[in-house]
This record gives sequence, C-alpha cells and structure tokens, in this order.
Amino acid sequence: MSFLDRQRTHAPAFPGMDDDQVTRAMLAGAFSMIALFVVLTPGWFIDDRVLEGANVWTKPQKFAVSLFVHFMTLAVLAQTLPRNFRTGPSLSITTYLAIGALVLETVYIVIQAARGRRSHFNYDTGLEAALYAAMGVGALLLVLVAIVLGVQIWRRSEASAGLKTGAAAGLILGGVLTLVMSGYMSSNASRWVGVHPEGGAVVPLFGWSREVGDLRPAHFVSLHMMQTLPLIGWLSDRAGGPSVIIVWVAALLQGAQAVALFVQALSGQPFWPA
Repeated sequence: MSFLDRQRTHAPAFPGMDDDQVTRAMLAGAFSMIALFVVLTPGWFIDDRVLEGANVWTKPQKFAVSLFVHFMTLAVLAQTLPRNFRTGPSLSITTYLAIGALVLETVYIVIQAARGRRSHFNYDTGLEAALYAAMGVGALLLVLVAIVLGVQIWRRSEASAGLKTGAAAGLILGGVLTLVMSGYMSSNASRWVGVHPEGGAVVPLFGWSREVGDLRPAHFVSLHMMQTLPLIGWLSDRAGGPSVIIVWVAALLQGAQAVALFVQALSGQPFWPA
C-alpha cells in the first residue's frame, strides 16, 4: 500500500488529508486567516486613515495572508509523517502553542489597526511596549512549530527524497534564519537601518523602503524558504534526476540571498534604490 493510500484510510480533515487533531488545528489556523482577510477587506474601501504610508488595514491583511500560507504549508507537510509521529507530543504541543499565538497576535494587530496605531516597533506607552514584547514570544512559537515539524520530517517522513529534503531544509533552515533576522529587528527597535523619510519611496505592495536599509526583504526570503524548498523538492522528484542535490543547491542559494540582503540592509543600503 502506498503512502497516500495509507493516509486515506482515515476520514479526511480536508480533501486528500488524513484526519487527526494536529492537521485539523493547522487547517483551522489557516482558514481562520482567510476568514479574517474577508472580514477586514471592506476596511480598505470605507476607512481612509493612513499609518506609515499605508492604509491602517494593510498590516492585518498582510499578516492574514502570510499566516494562511504558513499554516497551510505546515498542514500539507505534516501529512508526510506517519500518523503516530504527526500526533505525538512534541508536534501536538508546539502546534497548539502556535495556534494560541496566532489568535493573540492577530487580535492585537487588528485592535491596533482599528485604533490607528502601530502594533510593531511601538514603544509609545508601557502597555504597548509590553504587548510588543509578548508578540515577540508569539512569533517565536509560530516559527518553533515549523522547526519541530522539520526535524520530525527529517527523521521520520515517508515522502520521496526531494520533498523530504526540501521540507526539512526549508522548515529548519528557513525557521532558524527567520528567528535570527526577526530577533535582530526587534533588538534594533526598527525595521529600518537609517531614518526612512515621511512619504519616502517604498517598494509597491511590500512597503519596503527604497530610501534606507530595510531588514524586511531578508526576513521575507528566509521565511518563505519554508514554501519554496519543499516545492522545489516536489518538482525535482517528478522531473527525475538528483532531486536531493537540487534541493541543497537551492537551499544554499536562497540562504546566501537572505544573508546578502541582510548585510545590504545593515550597511544602510535599500533593497531597491529610489
């Protein structure tokens, strides 16, 4: 019996997925973000307030999309584990902690957007500074579950070689780089290296500064290694050839790109100069 056949012997939590509490929690987290995105979308049309050069509802919308992608990735990749390991204590505990962090972080981000105030890098009041610090703990939990899943996949996954390597490398390497870069941003007390002028040029859609160093491009590349490397591994398996080598080359290139963007930002140089 094949891996997928074994997975489908249980009622699906979602079409093509095995039914277990960890997968259900991850899917619940993902689809709650889609629901949040839909609920907040009218804000773009009826609320013209601007915060840091963007509509006040831009940040919660961007976070909703990012967290949907994150938890959907985790749910899909968790399916490559045998059921007994997927529902084991390490992955179960970190998944529930991550879901708790998801709820608390999104609630705070939405409340701050409604108030027209920053949720990130906000030290204006003692309460906001404390809540921003708490968000840092929440971000750690959101990434920790990915690293734990990556370790489990590396040790236990029944997936094909390229997908297994891509999933493990993407979740572990991408997770570690994300923690390092987000940790530095928090210690720097700003996403920028330098002073971004009010109304200064930014990268469309992303909002990255085109005037001064911005740490977010490096963070973006490292974070999304969790999606790109498993996808490269999956495609390499189907194309034939040395899928594991292809994955490691891609991991090296993407890791180097993230580090290069990080060093560029630290030098005060924008990702895309105006």
